[in-house]
Amino acid sequence: MQMLQGTYMDHLHTLSTEIGCRPVGSEANHEASHYIEEVLRNAEINVDIQEFEVPNWRLNEAFIEVDGYRLEALANGFSESVEVSGSIVSFCTIEELSASQNLQGKIALLYGELSKENYVPKGFTIYNPEHHQRVIQLLEEKNPSAILFVRMEKEINQPLINDWDFFIPSLTVSPEVGLTIKNSPSTSSVKCVIKSRRKEGKTKNIIGKINGYGTEKIILTAHYDTVFNTDGAFDNASGVAVVLSLAEELSKRSDWHTSFEFIFFSSEEFLGLGDEIYLKAYRNDLPQALVAMNFDGIGQSLGTNNVTLMSGSNEFESYVKAIKGKFPAVQWTAPWYESNHYTFFSNGVPSIPFSNCGVLNLLHTVDDTIKWISKDKLTEVFSLANEIIKSLQGKTREWTSKPQ
Repeated sequence: MQMLQGTYMDHLHTLSTEIGCRPVGSEANHEASHYIEEVLRNAEINVDIQEFEVPNWRLNEAFIEVDGYRLEALANGFSESVEVSGSIVSFCTIEELSASQNLQGKIALLYGELSKENYVPKGFTIYNPEHHQRVIQLLEEKNPSAILFVRMEKEINQPLINDWDFFIPSLTVSPEVGLTIKNSPSTSSVKCVIKSRRKEGKTKNIIGKINGYGTEKIILTAHYDTVFNTDGAFDNASGVAVVLSLAEELSKRSDWHTSFEFIFFSSEEFLGLGDEIYLKAYRNDLPQALVAMNFDGIGQSLGTNNVTLMSGSNEFESYVKAIKGKFPAVQWTAPWYESNHYTFFSNGVPSIPFSNCGVLNLLHTVDDTIKWISKDKLTEVFSLANEIIKSLQGKTREWTSKPQ
């Protein structure tokens, strides 16, 4: 692969168009990590690799049959291969599911309140709502032969659950298919078919380091993995492209007061394992961090780039807002939690997440392609982050941190 240097659009094109979909364990995920590592090494940045085990899963085919009539369905991520038949039992609330008897030999159809949003994997450490945990717990206790989730939107681009620790075969269906199944006679035979391959795999965090002459460091992060069936240009080749370009830019100077750590996380989309692996090795170094800057979903052409500060001092917040004032198209937003910056602000590190409130239904879909990303919008984030980085030279952790 040709190494394209120096522009975020080059990096974006390589990751989202040439490499494409990058779920953990896949060959494309390895190709993306190799590209990131080579860009850092070509910029003469020291590189640390954290490799860890994940499943390597691939779907070949999935469908449902009702009385011999074939209907479309998506296999939920990491589901094992299965061919199972049974009668349908429908549920639309947690209370209804809780009151049911053992479902062994049955196929559970979940709709309404039980399928209105994507489920967080049960081992996800960054964010895991209690009601998600309760539904998964009940399903494991009731133990149906298979589960059908009815997506409550007309578009069905992604399954409702991707969880390699959830072992009940499951599929996601459209509202039309869900209605057909729910209205079918009680005597109907429903068959669920998933043809997939799952084996042991690996992925890695890539960490680039530039040493300054002071004791403080600035952390810049982005995750490079994707969910299945998407190029992931917005989520999150956009963030990776900007962090790579910042790394290349910052490596041109050797007189920085702060050190820099560029963390390219994998498995953000699945359980946040990359964050756990990072903390095991680097938790004791966190007090040296002036700030962690996370880039996740930026630069959308029809969106507004946004920024905020979490776990920072009032003085630092006023300072960042003053710098942001030079970029009037960037919006100061409320704190949010569902990304890699959680790892840092939850451990007391002042954290600046960058994101974009653009077209919402691009996220985790086949439509998340490079055509939606604006070079000017990426330049905006790059320039704002660069201004903040330069202004923090000579500052202390005591100044940036929220008082304890």
